[in-house]
Amino acid sequence: MTDALLSMNNVTVRRGMRTVLSKLNLQVSSGQVILFNGTNGEGKSTIIETATGLIPLESGSVHHHGELLIDKSGKAGKPKHPFGLTLQADGCMGSQRMEEHLLTAMDLTGSRIEMDSMLERYNLKHRKHDLIAQLSGGQRRKVAMLAGLIPGFTSSDPRLIFLDEPGSGLDQASRVSLIEDIHYLRGKGHALLIASHNKEFEECATHQYNSDGLVEIGHGPSPTITRENERLIPAKTSIALRTGIVTNNRTMSTLAYNGVAGFLTLGILLALVEPTKLDTGTIQRSGLILSSAFAAGLVGDNMIQLLHEHRSLAWWRAHKQGIPSSYIHGAVLGFALTLLTIFAMDLTISWELPLIGSFLTTSTMFLVRMFDLTSARLARPRAAFTRILTPILILPFALLVQWITDSNLI
Repeated sequence: MTDALLSMNNVTVRRGMRTVLSKLNLQVSSGQVILFNGTNGEGKSTIIETATGLIPLESGSVHHHGELLIDKSGKAGKPKHPFGLTLQADGCMGSQRMEEHLLTAMDLTGSRIEMDSMLERYNLKHRKHDLIAQLSGGQRRKVAMLAGLIPGFTSSDPRLIFLDEPGSGLDQASRVSLIEDIHYLRGKGHALLIASHNKEFEECATHQYNSDGLVEIGHGPSPTITRENERLIPAKTSIALRTGIVTNNRTMSTLAYNGVAGFLTLGILLALVEPTKLDTGTIQRSGLILSSAFAAGLVGDNMIQLLHEHRSLAWWRAHKQGIPSSYIHGAVLGFALTLLTIFAMDLTISWELPLIGSFLTTSTMFLVRMFDLTSARLARPRAAFTRILTPILILPFALLVQWITDSNLI
């Protein structure tokens, strides 16, 4: 098992009432290019997603480089060896710039390279600083495909690269460049798994997997493809944190969603309640001060909604190095809303209360985010209305309000 880069042992996967994979055994070694080109419904994409730990197993286990990735109990480990992944639905977030997504893919591998020569091969250099949402479908597909190939370019050690329909939407010149890159990466000792109907990939595959199992493809000598040796640059850390901050700064989504909910709540309460008529130290006054911060948190983490676009959330989950969040912006928003409420009620400023409001917004946002992530593995995650669980958060909010009242913080 330790000699194989990928080991899938007796893997059974069900989707709904249907068994898609049944006791699948697959061993992938360095230098192999395996093409999955069966008919629709035979589980090509399922194999790719199962091999990357995105789909729970009914039985069996999946190992990367001899280390457990996931088993039937749901036990999942963090991959110790970075791998490349291109999903059928791209996995790119439209609010990111092209170079940001590719740099993120590099940071996940632990090294960066200059990307200009790579972008020139696919005629993308002139769109380097554009938002992914502004790209055409074919250009977006190129970005998703390059993000999957990047671990092979940044590492001299054998890596796993998973490509689901990488040639979909690509022009002929880009498909030729892609096949050359596959030959190049195979020559470096990387292992590639490709799900595609495109027969052009047969010329660069060493094995083919279909209903008959794994079959070796007889080819002549693999062409020698040379690439300019790119100088490795140290990667940046805190990948998910940086992505969340940059995306929120660009889209102002926390203010647009959580902020609006908080301001509306504050406005309604001030319109219906006369703060000066509430006695100091009452639970009603404490609740009024924190209600807007609580309402802002109940909206949840807007980053999860952005990440659902083109299955970007699945792409982040597969790499298991964190998921971008809005916690920092939520903390600032909770602080500001509580402070604004204190001013509106003409109270003496107590810095403990804005800090508590900041904590309340962030913690509530975190809990609602957990509700949302519990359904992330489902085929239709938004159809599972986990938000119906949010009323249970009223109890901890009431306990917090009672504690503030008892502590004489107002």
